[in-house]
Amino acid sequence: MNIRLLTAGISLAGTLVFTSGALGQGGPAHNPANDNKPYDKHDLKGVWSRNGSPLGYGGGGTCRDCGDRGYGVKVPELTPLGQKMFDANKPSYGRLLGSADAAAHPEEHIGRRRAVPPANGSDPYQYCNPQGIPRALLYPDPVEFVVLPDRIYQMIEWGYAFRTIWTDGRAPLKDADQPRWWGYSTGKWDGDTFVVDTYSFDERTWVDFFGYPHSTDMHLQERYKRTAYDVLELSMTIEDPKVYKGPYVSDPKKFRLIDQPKTVDGWRSLMEDVCAPADEVDQFDKRIRDPAGGVQH
Repeated sequence: MNIRLLTAGISLAGTLVFTSGALGQGGPAHNPANDNKPYDKHDLKGVWSRNGSPLGYGGGGTCRDCGDRGYGVKVPELTPLGQKMFDANKPSYGRLLGSADAAAHPEEHIGRRRAVPPANGSDPYQYCNPQGIPRALLYPDPVEFVVLPDRIYQMIEWGYAFRTIWTDGRAPLKDADQPRWWGYSTGKWDGDTFVVDTYSFDERTWVDFFGYPHSTDMHLQERYKRTAYDVLELSMTIEDPKVYKGPYVSDPKKFRLIDQPKTVDGWRSLMEDVCAPADEVDQFDKRIRDPAGGVQH
């Protein structure tokens, strides 16, 4: 069975939307055997995951171990343009719009209290468009870092996405004629922290699963720090004056190293979890998403 149907589909059938309560703060379990293992703070290669499942994609078929799919809870004030873009995005993650659950949590930003059934949403990824960054780093499927002399590749399991971070000393491309889904990324070491700067994004991607927007002028900075043999910490900052009136700082994210990830029949590698329109539309949408939203075929 397609992995998307197995994991996302079961959640939809039970809840119509992906609620905040179902997204927990789960993560890979601490392994005491790794505590005293030596490591190089400048070595990022390997497979890293925020997921509590050894498989890296949900484990039990729900999202109870999937971690928080949000970028950050402290959202800066939106500009008029940013508010317009925010209102146009209709996510299916968070507390159900207009529900008693949403009303009971006024401390949360409205972005986490406006979920609609996926059939009524506008999530670009539900049509297999690229997730982009930072969103692809938030869903805690494994991410493999492949380190080469002049670049680092990030291979992201969910969507089987491929990202290049150039480390050859080139200047950041801040205003490209052709914005891209993943932007243009350059990275360098600042002491023991690997700093990635990305510019020139296609504004159709979302910052996170809750539908926070950005413009083509967004500057995303990621700061990775390996703090133990099996721990990689990530903090991010968005600067996008067209959309936000101040810097948008992420909540801390923590990944753990998976020494030998296993997927199907003991095969060691990332799972080829491609978002294929043939599967998405013909199987997931027609069988699960649309009926859950009251749409019949």
